[in-house]
Amino acid sequence: MAPLLTPADIEARAASCGKSMAQVCREAAIAPSTFSRWKAKKTEPTLDVYRRLVEAAFAPREVA
Repeated sequence: MAPLLTPADIEARAASCGKSMAQVCREAAIAPSTFSRWKAKKTEPTLDVYRRLVEAAFAPREVA
């Protein structure tokens, strides 16, 4: 089984897709503070939140 992505991995992927973490959090329907707490190791995301973050970070950027 592959290791889980870290907050830094998710940030790097979002950046490579031209997305800010605020945009990724919006797409994942979570508060940016939720991601910040995970990044600061104050909490761990639920599996559902983790899945939504990864999907949002890896989704192609929508062009308006």
